[in-house]
Amino acid sequence: MTLKRWLVPFFLLLLLMASGLPFSIASWQQAQKRPNLLFIYTDDLDWPLMAYMPLTNRLIAEQGAVFTRFFVTSSMCCPSRASTLRGQYPHNTGILENSPGFKKFYREQSEKETLAVWLERAGYHNSLLGKYLNLYPLGASPEYVPLGWHDWHAFIDEGKPYYFAYALNENGTVVRKYKKPEDYSTDVLNRQAQEFIRQAAQLGKPFFLFLSVYAPHGPSVPAPRHLERYTDIKYPQKPSFHEADISDKPAVIQDLRRTGGLFEAEEADALFVLRVQSMQAVDEMVADLVNVLQQTGQLENTYIFFTSDNGFHMGEHMLPSGKMLPYEEDILVPLYVRGPGIPPGTVISELSVNVDLAPTFLELAGAKAPYFLDGRSLVPLLFVPAQPVQNWRTAVLIESGEFAKQTDVLAWRGVRTATFKYVEYENGEREFYDLVNDPYEMQNLASRLPEKTLLVLHTWLAQLQTCRAAQCRQIEMNIPVISD
Repeated sequence: MTLKRWLVPFFLLLLLMASGLPFSIASWQQAQKRPNLLFIYTDDLDWPLMAYMPLTNRLIAEQGAVFTRFFVTSSMCCPSRASTLRGQYPHNTGILENSPGFKKFYREQSEKETLAVWLERAGYHNSLLGKYLNLYPLGASPEYVPLGWHDWHAFIDEGKPYYFAYALNENGTVVRKYKKPEDYSTDVLNRQAQEFIRQAAQLGKPFFLFLSVYAPHGPSVPAPRHLERYTDIKYPQKPSFHEADISDKPAVIQDLRRTGGLFEAEEADALFVLRVQSMQAVDEMVADLVNVLQQTGQLENTYIFFTSDNGFHMGEHMLPSGKMLPYEEDILVPLYVRGPGIPPGTVISELSVNVDLAPTFLELAGAKAPYFLDGRSLVPLLFVPAQPVQNWRTAVLIESGEFAKQTDVLAWRGVRTATFKYVEYENGEREFYDLVNDPYEMQNLASRLPEKTLLVLHTWLAQLQTCRAAQCRQIEMNIPVISD
């Protein structure tokens, strides 16, 4: 950057500071040029897979920030995605299960107010590529495109995996892909994403690209070119893998063990290989997108977010492979962020959750946030302030399933703090884990807690699971004192 180009934004910064007006990193960026937002969203990705994503680690994590305590409020695909789009906990989106999923979201007109709509109002050019909400477009037409999206290439849910032989709604036209190598979905989305970035550069408008790949979701099909990679790796077993005694776990958890059978170590290794292999095309995609951003002169003005809709367990607590539970494997997911102003090598340990993504994108874009958001912007954490961030949350709400609906989904509500986790199941069973001394959740202490303590926890959780907007942010701060 020449001296002249550097002085102009510098003097703008001085004017903003001298004016006495509220100042933030986001307002400073908007005064220069509104940034692009690239959101890479994987499906069922857990932390162990990140060890086999060298390009993503080098190009995003090492160039920006890694969140070590980023959670999903629901460890189920559709509720998590709805929360990301709306910035609300599942009890406020009304989406607590995968079914009816999109149909309910559409019927209740929730799409009238989503991240895409808010960014469109701020002048953003928006694209969604890949998976949207489960059961899309049930209840609408196959050609239906939700509000706020200018470029739309969404998987049509036909009850089949989206790796090969799938259908896309491409801007109102249904297009079928087959079993040819070039139809591998991650590669198709990669090409579409590169084209969108180039077109957005020509338009001269800031863009929001929601790139939602299917990997590593089961059946975890790799691209043909990756079938010989990482064939000898082993699933990294935690102490909770094949936990010897799960008698302290709720009966509903023990029932999953009985109905699912023993998930052998060899099965975990074989599945882990496929999951790692299926992520290799995603890793290559990250490098391709960084490259096209650089070629089009947009990399220095683009924030890249990389995360997942939920995690995945494989053999922990004697459980078969899966998700939808309150354990760390399911709710704790990677979040990498790089972009202008974020120091490389930043590590962020504050509690954060996917309902924070929408307010974060909005602040970075200088867009107006609606009043009903439950989350809070991560911007104060991203830019490493001189002083610690004040009044940050001390807990996140986790929830799954609709109570008293007689569905096959296990319904529970819980709260996760920096030091403990408390969960209540629909049938009244409870779990409490001291995460400082028991990070692998091996000892359920709920039966050992005094009734007074359990009542305090129950009351706090009851407040959280019905909270709305600013009320949620306040209750998250009111962590009760836990006594032995």
